Amino acid sequence: MAAGLVQATDANPPLQADEQAFLSRAMNDNASQVAMAKLALAKSSNPRVIELANTIIQQRSALSARMAQLLPGSDQQAAPTPSGQAMLEHMQALNGEAFDRTFASAAVRSHCRMISAYEAMKLNASNPALKDFAHDAIPALRGNLTVAMMVLRSSGWTTRHQEALASADAHAGSKAPVFWEPISLVAAPW
Repeated sequence: MAAGLVQATDANPPLQADEQAFLSRAMNDNASQVAMAKLALAKSSNPRVIELANTIIQQRSALSARMAQLLPGSDQQAAPTPSGQAMLEHMQALNGEAFDRTFASAAVRSHCRMISAYEAMKLNASNPALKDFAHDAIPALRGNLTVAMMVLRSSGWTTRHQEALASADAHAGSKAPVFWEPISLVAAPW
């Protein structure tokens, strides 16, 4: 068996290298989103932002737990992505409405990218358990995207974020995969 590939179970073939890379990147993105959501809980007084943060923490933690079953040991190695860490540092300097707007906008962008990556994995994964996981995760990610868009709309920030919201609206209602950036299963867009 090739080095680095996860052992196959009776029902599932081993994860391919691109599938392992997807799971690792998704775990790191989850770590980034959870860190930003925890910061939002500490800094925001907006009830909608707090609701979004709690939803992200709950959903992304559940996704990470399921991913850890598919790729043992990955949850101990998960850390915010470099871009997530940079955004986290940027957000630490913000307060009030500027923080809330930045957090909600970052959540919209991240969820759009994540949904596209999960849809690609759902279509292309050779491992049935990974396909099922991606299929099951997409509705939760779309739910988070919807909540983030509602936060942006409810606060009157839509004039500054029309393009992001229009793109997210088109993606959220679509059942067909929409790839926002060039995507490779080895180098997913986040």
